[in-house]
Amino acid sequence: MTSTSKRNLLKGAAAATLIGTSARAADDGAYDVIVVGAGNAGLPTAIFAAARGLKVAIIEASGVIGGTLHLSSGQMSAAGTKLQKSKGIDDTPQIHYDDVMRISKGTADPVLLKLATENAAPTFDWLMDNGLTVDPKHPVTGTTHDPYSRERYAWSKDGGRAILKILETNLQPHVDSGKVTLMLQTEAKELIRDGGGAVTGIAVEDEKRQAKRVIGSNVVLTSGGYTFNPEMFQKLENAPIHTNMTYPFSMGAGYTMAIAAGGYVRGGQHHTPLFGAILADVDRPTQPRAMARHFPGDRPPWEIIVDAGGKRFLREDILSHDAYEQSLGKQPNERCWMVFDAEIMAKAPRLIGGGVTGPWTPEDTAEAFKTGDVPYFYTAATLEDLAKKAGLDAKGLAETVAAYNKAQASKAGDALGRQFMPLPINKAPYYAVEIHSWGLTSYAGVAVNGDLQVIKQDSTPIKGLYAAGEILGMGQLMGNSVCGGMSVTPALALGRLLGMKTLKA
Repeated sequence: MTSTSKRNLLKGAAAATLIGTSARAADDGAYDVIVVGAGNAGLPTAIFAAARGLKVAIIEASGVIGGTLHLSSGQMSAAGTKLQKSKGIDDTPQIHYDDVMRISKGTADPVLLKLATENAAPTFDWLMDNGLTVDPKHPVTGTTHDPYSRERYAWSKDGGRAILKILETNLQPHVDSGKVTLMLQTEAKELIRDGGGAVTGIAVEDEKRQAKRVIGSNVVLTSGGYTFNPEMFQKLENAPIHTNMTYPFSMGAGYTMAIAAGGYVRGGQHHTPLFGAILADVDRPTQPRAMARHFPGDRPPWEIIVDAGGKRFLREDILSHDAYEQSLGKQPNERCWMVFDAEIMAKAPRLIGGGVTGPWTPEDTAEAFKTGDVPYFYTAATLEDLAKKAGLDAKGLAETVAAYNKAQASKAGDALGRQFMPLPINKAPYYAVEIHSWGLTSYAGVAVNGDLQVIKQDSTPIKGLYAAGEILGMGQLMGNSVCGGMSVTPALALGRLLGMKTLKA
């Protein structure tokens, strides 16, 4: 979604699939379950709680249900599924758990990861039984990040919207029966607690800006992350968020409420940036205008990658997205530069592809260098002038290029171990493209126990308060890494678990 705003999203509500109901006041009587956020985790929580006969209220700030499913590619990973068995794939939740621990270098939270992997297959099977179709070639071991040891990674061509369609279909009967009350365009403001600190409801503001109190036995925070809140992102992850390509209601409201009730946040230290964004504007956060095709498995590198000092910090031909991401995360302001010359410009496979704002062609690249109208494209007749334009250390860049050219001529590899070096960098004009990190998910998460109860620093649970979904943070569910399918699937699975078993009337 480009140039997304809350106003535009609310305008689109009329065209989107909506669950029809009018918001009821809290004087209906207390609810068994109050779900804050109608997305990946909130919808299955409500569906399965209502199926058990519980009375549910859903508080949703947007004018539509679905949350990030409207934007998500809907990638899922689950072990021991019916789909795997039909294709003769031997897999178990324990192998899935072990794979995530391996990819995350042991940094994922073991309790939450065990819950997520054990509940993934039943959730995936439920979606398939209810009409979800995935690519006929799926499952696979991976695509753009470090692969799994088994084929368990799958998604629909319609992405998150395919999942949302199933959730909508299963929610509607409970809305029709009155088991679920859906309060759209209603903003959760603060948790209501009794004298002992137990959560007994939530104060909200409806679409008419009227304050209300919604009372219930269990409050479940499924309100998503904070990727549209750059100040909170910086505070919780100690890192910048250069892009604003996520859900505009991901403002971190659930985090604020959980902390006010005595909870705390953990996992932000596992912040893992994505690599390759060429930003549309110097004022950030902004949209990516284009993306660098950086992964050697798809396109071997002809360029070098340098830091602000003009020094290389990464073996560019390493076959690991994780290596690219981790190395970028260590750079000041999470940026670097791809440097090359005229011959590489003419002979190398296309370096730059489209971003979320639209396609990007080789002609666009040539025009960007020629006119300078697009930020972060630099060209000059000498390396010294290139460094000045791009903001690099000229001496450092000259030394780096000289060392690279010497290694390239020797055909023996360089000091970083790079083997793929088809051409030297020695023919003017010279080029540099500035690359920034980008992000889609929140790594810091509200701390919970094995029952998904929000906990205090001393590990005691806050009675009546639960959390699931992105609010748990990717730093807990996949540690210091990006693991395929470990965002959408845990949200769905843990929401389903809360609704089916955990929450009591």
